Amino acid sequence: MTAVQFPADFLWGAATAAHQVEGGNVNSDWWEWEHRADSPVPEPSGRACEHYTRYADDIGLLADLGLNTYRFSVEWARIEPSDGQFDQGELDHYRAVTQAVRAAGVTPMVTLHHFTLPQWLAARGGWLAPEAPDLFARYCERVVRALGDAVDWWCTLNEPGNVAVGGYLGVFGWPPGTRDLDSCERATSGLVRGHQLALAAIKSLRPQAKVGATHGMQEWVSNGAGRAPMRRARRMFEDVFLEAAIDDDYVGVQSYTRVPVVLPALLGPAARLIADVGPVRKRVLPGMMRSAFSAMRPTHDDGVRRTDMGYEFRPEAIGATLRRAAELLPGKDLVVTEHGIATTDDTERVEFILRGLASVAAAIDDGLPVRGYLHWSLLDNFEWAHGYRPTFGLIGVDRTTMARTARPSARLLGDIARAGALPPAPR
Repeated sequence: MTAVQFPADFLWGAATAAHQVEGGNVNSDWWEWEHRADSPVPEPSGRACEHYTRYADDIGLLADLGLNTYRFSVEWARIEPSDGQFDQGELDHYRAVTQAVRAAGVTPMVTLHHFTLPQWLAARGGWLAPEAPDLFARYCERVVRALGDAVDWWCTLNEPGNVAVGGYLGVFGWPPGTRDLDSCERATSGLVRGHQLALAAIKSLRPQAKVGATHGMQEWVSNGAGRAPMRRARRMFEDVFLEAAIDDDYVGVQSYTRVPVVLPALLGPAARLIADVGPVRKRVLPGMMRSAFSAMRPTHDDGVRRTDMGYEFRPEAIGATLRRAAELLPGKDLVVTEHGIATTDDTERVEFILRGLASVAAAIDDGLPVRGYLHWSLLDNFEWAHGYRPTFGLIGVDRTTMARTARPSARLLGDIARAGALPPAPR
């Protein structure tokens, strides 16, 4: 049997986010959130993976594996620790990181917002503040002026749907911890406008750069009774932000699992009422969404194979979400900017990569313009409201010594990247 080939210029890489790996992000809203007396976070991020000082070695590990792209984020709270005061030393730091990536022969892909905000903006309401989109664009312009000649790929916002629903509707226990639909919808408007202004700012300075947002997408499935609430949830998490990507150069697609919305037939009329009628939706939908996503991680054995995050083990979800993005935005370049699994058994990660990439290859064979696959994540890291328990890394990190260990899955992905092909499937 022949190997499955990928395009010669395919982006093969791994991703991280600043707050999750750098450590000591003391001016961010997440740092404050972790240290509250009533924080839902089981442990603070602390020194994380010390990537802030160890970045050169980590980039070297990525390059040595055979990967050609590193997606990382710059930290707004470091660069602008107070309103309008930009820290040139921090801009120089991220310039050095970017240069280290290029010196290793790797393509940098820079994310400008990966969930965290400076505390001074969070105190004004974060994405609820009317001035937030303009402030975000101002920060983006400053970063692009500092790094732009070394960066060809930019991500404005990471998973804006998860920011809006996870933090402002209260589904994930993220900051700011509001729990009402009005806040979620206002934050959504702010995020959409922020992305649009950031896109314009970047393109005004670097018109040839590739600019887009990255979208947290799931393979949604439902029965008849669950169809209306499924569509409502999917719209809140995904569709409103994908519609705002119409002028983007590419769509970043990120998927980890399949989400079933299955309700008894007798509840169908009530579910449609909750999903579609404004006053009812505002009263009931927030609690319904929180319950639905709690059900994604059942506390009992339901016979479904699951990851350490409680998600259904469904690597092929990435193929389904690429196809849906292509339906909504036909002809737009697509990049898998995250795809991964929390597991302590690396053989599961190997299987997840191989099955996921097979579904990506099938999408390419069907004519979808998929330009790259970036695994989440390069390193075991701080997994937001879950702390350090879930391990997503191609490279393991010892929490005591900070020693790095490349797992077999890392070497597998590197071998695939070097070959530009999946190995033949066993007979």
